[in-house]
Amino acid sequence: MTHRVAVRPLGEELEVLDGEDLFTAAQRLGYRWPTVCGGKGTCRTCFVQVEEGAENCSPVGPLEREGIEALRRPVDGLTRLACRLRVEGPVTVTKRGVRRRVQE
Repeated sequence: MTHRVAVRPLGEELEVLDGEDLFTAAQRLGYRWPTVCGGKGTCRTCFVQVEEGAENCSPVGPLEREGIEALRRPVDGLTRLACRLRVEGPVTVTKRGVRRRVQE
């Protein structure tokens, strides 16, 4: 089963597989997502703002909580790390810098 995640301002919808995090789904689908650590949850560069569908997001785990607190953002379920975010229904997020990979 897949779940739709709309990414603003990119204006694309990503099909995220059950159990797959948003960062991994974006890479699988050919998108470059801002990161330094490559999805290990340590750099916090991949953070997103959840605009709609927060109720369809996985709970915030300890590593993600630490990252969000380090960003000096509230741990309210609206700021999330894409490399830790799993979804169970439609979600809309905002993340600048997401781009389609250039085909060579």
